[in-house]
Amino acid sequence: MIKFDHIEVHVSNSKKYALFLKKLFAGGRYKKISENETFMFISADNIHIEIKQKSNLIKNESKSHIGFCLPCLRIKGAFEHIKSINELVITNKIENPDGPCYFFKDYEGIDWHIKDYDIQDIYINI
Repeated sequence: MIKFDHIEVHVSNSKKYALFLKKLFAGGRYKKISENETFMFISADNIHIEIKQKSNLIKNESKSHIGFCLPCLRIKGAFEHIKSINELVITNKIENPDGPCYFFKDYEGIDWHIKDYDIQDIYINI
């Protein structure tokens, strides 16, 4: 089963945006999850939004790219799953403490990523 993990938003001031999301969603909580000013916001109804400061985008991504992007999924066997779908192209791989994470583009050119493990990791369980 594939699980939805979180959505990323790239902004110019991540902490200010976390405060904004708390107002917009009339509650919720947030926590800084890395030294490069990345925050995780969790709404009262369990929507997870990772907030990345614009200067800390993924390598190979345009510094001008801002806004909501990079939906994240989770599944055990993610690499095999995305390799089986012809409309996807893997663009990057990183190692998280719980396992690998693959970045890919779909046939429309939309960027996604998928974690190759089934558990919610330390960044989601704040």
